[in-house]
Amino acid sequence: MTEYVHPNSGSARKKRILVVDDERDITESIKSALKDRYWVDTAGSALDALRSYKPHFYDLILLDFRMPNIDGAEVYQEIKKMVPKQQVCFITAYEGLDNRMTNLQWRNTVNPIFHEDVIFPLLKKPFDTAALLAKIASIIGQ
Repeated sequence: MTEYVHPNSGSARKKRILVVDDERDITESIKSALKDRYWVDTAGSALDALRSYKPHFYDLILLDFRMPNIDGAEVYQEIKKMVPKQQVCFITAYEGLDNRMTNLQWRNTVNPIFHEDVIFPLLKKPFDTAALLAKIASIIGQ
């Protein structure tokens, strides 16, 4: 079990990451790779992620793009409505994601919601622990 240090205790706290993926082996392997450095929660579906999301609690959300029923883009939009500055990194094996993320029409529907030009960090599956840790460090540090 990861020990949580309260932010007001004077000690540095572990950064908190929410991993959202419908493939349990992926969420578990990411959690295992990160547990010594980060406080990690997991969600096995988009609905679970939205139900359990705590505004201003997570430093980063690792979000699978392709999930049944609700895709990562929709989860992203809902979370960003709650916390516009929430850091999110998509994780996906979906080759068409790059095209959708750079598609001007989709960006134009997202940008007015967040009042910023949206830049999407992306980590393509499969990835190794070193790539995962490097991507997280580039987004939130530590």
